[in-house]
Amino acid sequence: MRNKNNIITGIIFAITIGGIIILSIEYDKSFTQVLAGYILFIFPAIFISSFNSKILSFALALITLFIAYFLYSFKYYDTTIGIILAIISGGGLYYYRVSKAKVFKK
Repeated sequence: MRNKNNIITGIIFAITIGGIIILSIEYDKSFTQVLAGYILFIFPAIFISSFNSKILSFALALITLFIAYFLYSFKYYDTTIGIILAIISGGGLYYYRVSKAKVFKK
């Protein structure tokens, strides 16, 4: 049953991400801004919950907040589409891969 849920969840993620990309193309959004937003926010979206240290989580959240502020202040509004894509795909990657990985111990 768990495997079927993973397949259904993957299909829903794929349809959502594909739909967002198609809508951004149809509404003439800047591909470079969408890509920049995705690249800047994919790693914080994947690794924000995997830090055990409060200081590292705080630093990552603060840097992410500053990057988002500067993108907004320079009127790069199309980066929000990339940020949404990064949160959707990064959250899925964290939940299904990063959190399930086992650390090698001697």
